[in-house]
Amino acid sequence: MSSRANLAEFIDLAPRLARARGEEDHYVPLFAAEIRDWFAGRGWFDEPVELWLFDNGAGEAAARVMCHRSTALATRLHIDQASAPPLFFGAVEAADAQALGELIAFLVERAEQVAAPRIFGPVSPLPNVTGGLLTEGQHRPGFFDTAWNPAFYWPAFTEAGFAAWAPAHTWEVPVGSIPANRATAVTAAEWGRRGLRRRHVSRFGLRRFADRLLPTLNAAFSDLPYYTDISPEQLRSQMQGLSALMDPDLIVDITGADDPADAPPRCFALVVPDPVPTLRRHGGRLGVRAVLDLLRHRRTMRDAVLVIQGTDPRHQGSGLLSLAIRELNSALIANGYRRLRVTFIADDNPASAAVFARSGGREMHRLVFVDRNLSPSPSEERR
Repeated sequence: MSSRANLAEFIDLAPRLARARGEEDHYVPLFAAEIRDWFAGRGWFDEPVELWLFDNGAGEAAARVMCHRSTALATRLHIDQASAPPLFFGAVEAADAQALGELIAFLVERAEQVAAPRIFGPVSPLPNVTGGLLTEGQHRPGFFDTAWNPAFYWPAFTEAGFAAWAPAHTWEVPVGSIPANRATAVTAAEWGRRGLRRRHVSRFGLRRFADRLLPTLNAAFSDLPYYTDISPEQLRSQMQGLSALMDPDLIVDITGADDPADAPPRCFALVVPDPVPTLRRHGGRLGVRAVLDLLRHRRTMRDAVLVIQGTDPRHQGSGLLSLAIRELNSALIANGYRRLRVTFIADDNPASAAVFARSGGREMHRLVFVDRNLSPSPSEERR
């Protein structure tokens, strides 16, 4: 895909297909600005990105996919770097099972063309695994910073020989069902006894929060099999625009009472009001009209999304996360939110899931990444 006209079709395909299938209130649009960056070769990903658009034979776009490479992610996934790097893919949209089958066949063909021994996705060209493919729960709508796809996607990939990798769930916590002991704000006396304090994060202080957050973020997630360290530039770019959206009461930043003002948090939670209904109305385009729409409806957004939370490994097991969740739940109730939704908790991380189960939460979607090894097995090589 090389023309601006094709780029517009690529961006418009997701909302068009959602309307055609009656899924306007379920799908999660990608930011059009990010797609334009992929097209222009801008961004923080380490390798060029390919955008592919497929028509239905009558000149109408019927499917799309993004292909990319990432040496850092391949290394983290323990993929042999002696051979050609794997082919990663994402931004998948298809009109129906037939269109998706042809797209998958193209991925295999493209991997063979570039001698990629493995295909892995759906994953965005970020420093970390984001994306995924829903296998259950498609009747529930998607939300900010997570994936959503129709039910025919998963069977199409399994039939094409792809295996599930890192099964996970999203979660939903009805705010009205949170037990009182999980929603009591931490008192000043309790902060004092523990030698801690909570720092307020303002709209104007969001960049400073991002800068001090980074060391804790990288340390807290370093043991995850897909995590690669994030740079300051990458994190600032990811958080760009949140100041117009954020509810300061939903960002929790806990540090020591005597720690310097710019000390990394000991524990944090980044939660935002869910902007997806507005993004759907504008097809992922976050222009002036969309920003004004967000600002106009900011006080009426009643769903919140926990984007990420973490604790410095040196302070894990000390009860900090419980304090953070109490502060968060208290703010959700006080500010009139109806539910908290939580992105991507891997099934091999039951401790994180238990945090939200204790708040009355339940699993919402099941999702996986799909993985196909194209290298011949040793027995096939001998034949």
